[in-house]
Amino acid sequence: MNSHPSLLARLSRHRGKVVILAILALLAIRAWPVIASLGGWNLAAAEDSALPDASFLPPGSVPSEIRSGRPRLGHGAGAVAGTLFLPRVVRHGHVFKRDDPALSSEIAGRLAVVLADPATYEAWSGHKMCGGFHADWYLRWESGPELILCEGCQEVVLYREGRALRCDLSQTGYQRITAILGNGEGS
Repeated sequence: MNSHPSLLARLSRHRGKVVILAILALLAIRAWPVIASLGGWNLAAAEDSALPDASFLPPGSVPSEIRSGRPRLGHGAGAVAGTLFLPRVVRHGHVFKRDDPALSSEIAGRLAVVLADPATYEAWSGHKMCGGFHADWYLRWESGPELILCEGCQEVVLYREGRALRCDLSQTGYQRITAILGNGEGS
């Protein structure tokens, strides 16, 4: 008979430590988007200071996926706990609500028309003093384009064919977007 205790026997002796390590590992996995967001790593791949050409813009049709963002982490312990423990999805390192209706088709269609307009965008002018880029909205179209919108910074990150482009919203574009989202359906 083998005199060495089995792995199962050794784990059962250290059950408390194993449970704590498992909980810490789970928290680390769930916290990664928060850490990436605070460090700006989720935006590191975006090309800055360029305007999107027409082929890079999303279509003016209703997106196939729309997600609203989680509250900013500065909104208290509830925002942090919600980001860590409530159902969520992660898109390009940003955290979004998982099972929320986000926007009606009518509002999403109006928003898509604005986002398809080249006049909505300006070259990225640098970091803003608003607390940093915060993903308020995620939109994805079946044809491939994706877009993450930060209303506070008045910025977007456009994703298409493996590229990411960070842009500011023009004043007119921002006004058009807030007129659409300012009806209480925004995050």
